[in-house]
Amino acid sequence: ASKPRLPRRARAQEKPLPPVLVQRSLLLPLRPTSRAWNGSRTAMSLPRLRAASCAAAAAAAIGYGAYTLSAAPGPDRLERWHAKWASKQTRWHLQQEHPLLVRYRADLFGPQPRHDSPSPKATRSNVLFPLCGASVDLAALALRGYRVVGVEGVEAAVDALLETFGDEVEQAPPSVSGSLRLRTAVAPGEAGSDAPAVLRAVEGDFLHLSPSAADALGLPRFDAAFDRGALVAVLPEDREAYVATLAGLMAPEGRVLLVTVEHDGFAGPPYEVREADVRELFSPAFAVRPLQREDRMGAEPHWRERGCTRFEEAAYLLTRHRAG
Repeated sequence: ASKPRLPRRARAQEKPLPPVLVQRSLLLPLRPTSRAWNGSRTAMSLPRLRAASCAAAAAAAIGYGAYTLSAAPGPDRLERWHAKWASKQTRWHLQQEHPLLVRYRADLFGPQPRHDSPSPKATRSNVLFPLCGASVDLAALALRGYRVVGVEGVEAAVDALLETFGDEVEQAPPSVSGSLRLRTAVAPGEAGSDAPAVLRAVEGDFLHLSPSAADALGLPRFDAAFDRGALVAVLPEDREAYVATLAGLMAPEGRVLLVTVEHDGFAGPPYEVREADVRELFSPAFAVRPLQREDRMGAEPHWRERGCTRFEEAAYLLTRHRAG
């Protein structure tokens, strides 16, 4: 018997974005799925594909390209991002897992149980993606059994994120807290696992996601978080509020993989965040460990067009201090 479809929220907009099939090609073999992306569903097996080569990942542009477009702040700090999604100016998304998330996965998560572990306590990390957009990184981890939650203020971005992952589940009553709404999609899980993969996204302003709001939505404190393109996107005057929000959502000793950029030539976004800035912002709540620094001018020469003589990407591992 065919598996019944889960309800999907009706859309009165454009044809859904094509799936980022690359996200599944990067994973361990998965069960075939019957998804066809021509507006209907047909029986179409997804081939078992190998992970993208390290050389291809290294050659991929890190993806800040859309930031080269004008993004003057408006009265609503989310207004510019609504405008970018409306005009499809979202070139900051990569088509594969971020190379730094792949490289430092063990540092971020530590040892993780197998998906088929018989222990009822063998659950994988709760992972937070602030200002997530429609990044394939969320699906890549959710499909491996991690309990992933993204936070995004643009509805179109959340629509794209969930639609390319699986079937959105209608919640009755809806899970809301003030202006925040929790949405959920499910997809076939890892090969060898009977459990479906689940991806959750909070639609709304990240700075409104206080610990009490997270509790109202039924969210946990997070063991891990990946910030690539979040801190560097918020206005400098919002940085302290962003860090306070992030710190309030992390479990004691929870880890954050933070990716920043350093450049001259223009203000932003992406805004320059130096190591001294990282330490000043995060040290009260986190231990800060630099991981690497990479010159991106050769791989992304378009930064010269914006007047840059340098453009570097840096990565840090942040560990939340114990309470008290």
